Amino acid sequence: MEIRHLHTFLAIVDTGKFTKASEQLGYAQSTITSHIQILEDELGAPLFDRLGKKVILTNLGRELVPYARKMLDTYKEIKSLAAEQSGVSGDIVIGAAESLSIYRLGEILKEYKRSYPGVNIILKNAICNELRGMLYTGEADLVFTIEPPVTDPQLVVTTLKEEAMVIIGAPESALSPATFSHEQARETIILSEKGCSFTNGFEKYLQQKQIAYGNPLSFSSMEAIKKCVMNGLGISFLPLYTVKNEIEQGSLTIIEEKEQFDSFCTQITYHKHKRVTAAMRMLIDITEKHAAHWT
Repeated sequence: MEIRHLHTFLAIVDTGKFTKASEQLGYAQSTITSHIQILEDELGAPLFDRLGKKVILTNLGRELVPYARKMLDTYKEIKSLAAEQSGVSGDIVIGAAESLSIYRLGEILKEYKRSYPGVNIILKNAICNELRGMLYTGEADLVFTIEPPVTDPQLVVTTLKEEAMVIIGAPESALSPATFSHEQARETIILSEKGCSFTNGFEKYLQQKQIAYGNPLSFSSMEAIKKCVMNGLGISFLPLYTVKNEIEQGSLTIIEEKEQFDSFCTQITYHKHKRVTAAMRMLIDITEKHAAHWT
C-alpha cells in the first residue's frame, strides 16, 4: 500500500468515477484500476461495487475513507516540515463560500501568491456546513464562511467582519418595508441551495414575519440569483457586499435591512487539532490585514 494508492482511492470517492479520477490525477485509467486492485488485494475485499457506469462504495470502502483522509493529511504535514525549512511552500487547501470567493478572496490570494509563490493553492467552494465538515475529514486546511457565529469547541474560529444582510428586489418590486409582513408574498421567493446559511436565514425571517410563500426558485449560483432578481423574477436574501454596486446603480433595491435578521459574520476557521503550517499562518495574517479595510 502506497500513498499514491490512497490518493487514487479518494479521487474516485470525490469525483464518483474512475474516468474523472484519471483526468484529475493525470493517470491512465489502467493505472487507476491497478491502484485500486492493489488496495483491494492487500485489504482482502472490494472497495467499490461497479453497477454499470456507477461506482458505489462497499461497506469496507466507506470505513476506509476517514482513515485514508487522515493518512494523507498526516503525509502532507510531514512533507510541509521539510518544505518550511527552506521557506513558505507546500500545498494549502482552502474552502470558501462562493460569495467570499467572488467578492472577498481575490485580492487576498493575489497578495498571498505574490508573497509566497512556492505555495500551491487549492480552492474548494461549498456551502458553509459542508465547508466545516471538510475540516473534520481533513479535506481542507482552513475555510472561509459567512453565516451566524460558529460555536464549535473542536474548531478555532476568527470573526473577520460582521456582515450586513439585505432582502433585495427589482426597483419595481411589489413589496416594501412597510408591507412586508403578515401576508402572502406577492413576489416569488428566490433561495440559495438547500442547507446554505442564506437560505436558512431567509426562511427563518419569513417564518418569524408570518409570510406565506409557495414554489420558491432555488439556485446554487450567486450571480444567477442576482440576475433573476434584477429581471423581476422575485426577491432574495444576500450579503450587502454582493449587491452593493447594483443597488448604487439602481438595478436592485433594498426591501428589508439587516437589523431584522440574525447576525451574519465572515469567519476563518481551522480544526483545533490541525497543525498550523507556515503557509496557513501567512494566509491568516494577510486575510486579517485585508479584512480590516472591508466596507
